[in-house]
Amino acid sequence: MSRLLRLSAAIGLAGLVATGLAAPALAASAADVLAAAGKKPTDTLTVQEAIDLGTKLFSAINPDGDTTLEPDETEGRLTKKDWAKVNKDGDQTLEMDEWLGIVRARFNAADKNKDGKLTVKELDSKAGQQLILVLVK
Repeated sequence: MSRLLRLSAAIGLAGLVATGLAAPALAASAADVLAAAGKKPTDTLTVQEAIDLGTKLFSAINPDGDTTLEPDETEGRLTKKDWAKVNKDGDQTLEMDEWLGIVRARFNAADKNKDGKLTVKELDSKAGQQLILVLVK
């Protein structure tokens, strides 16, 4: 019986991931983000540095090199709910300003003390991990 329950749970989780309802797995750490910004692990990340990293990632995950991201290019980084919230024109593409809007919103959510910079602790938080998904590969 427990084998059947484990199998059912695995199938259910796979379904949530496939529909974009489950959070994607974190591929990078706070230290990776700080290193990508040319900083030491004890440094902080500013919103401008986050925007710079987000801009670089936009290009890195855009293999067709056009001026927009399509849903498959953001898979594992954005959910369908994220897309619906930011893609107001419904064209199923994200322009750079829409992408950077996500970066800013996630930065602000992670900046718990609202000092305009993120510490390793803030980057390692749940909100910080969501930001990391749109900053580094």
